[in-house]
Parts: sequence; structure tokens; C-alpha cells
Amino acid sequence: MRRIGSNIRKHNADAKAKRVMRSIIRYSDDEPPRNDYPKKIVSPSRPSHCCTDDNRETVGNMREVEGFKFCYKLCVACGHAVKYYFPAVESANQAVKEYRQWKRYMAQ
Repeated sequence: MRRIGSNIRKHNADAKAKRVMRSIIRYSDDEPPRNDYPKKIVSPSRPSHCCTDDNRETVGNMREVEGFKFCYKLCVACGHAVKYYFPAVESANQAVKEYRQWKRYMAQ
């Protein structure tokens, strides 16, 4: 008897590396900026002159997906949102090691 669910699918490493990570940020110039974290963030499509590192505040908690740590940051003046990835540190996660090896190969 086969179980139904994702556990019966073969996980291909190439497909996993090429998949798009979903974001809760939706960029729109027609809607006003709105912070409905953790479900959705509506943001202007382009940053303004006010969007500096000092003017952005962190929304929610830091998250980690496959060894990559990120959080969402919003400009307090205009509401522009970005998905901010923290600088990589040494990690034992296999996905991070493979990514670093790939970047090292591409830089040569």
C-alpha cells in the first residue's frame, strides 16, 4: 500500500536547487502599502530616496530556509519592503555548502 503525500515523490537535487522561494511581499503601485505579516506585505514597486538601512525596520522574526537566514524589512516612511538575507556564516547545512562550492567554482 502506497502512502499519499510528498513522501512518495522522488526529490531531485537539481529541481530543489532551481525552485523559486515564495515571498509574502507583493509589489504594487495601485494599492497602498500594507503590513499583514506573516500572511502578506503590500509594498510599492520601487524604493524611494528615504529607503536607507537606517530607515528600515525588521518585521517579524528571522527565518531560516535550507540554511539561509532572512527576514523582512520595511521602510518606516514609504512602506517599501525587501527580503533581507543575512550574511552567510559557516554552517553544517549541506545546501549552504553546495551553494558556496558552486559560487567558488563560478568565480574562477
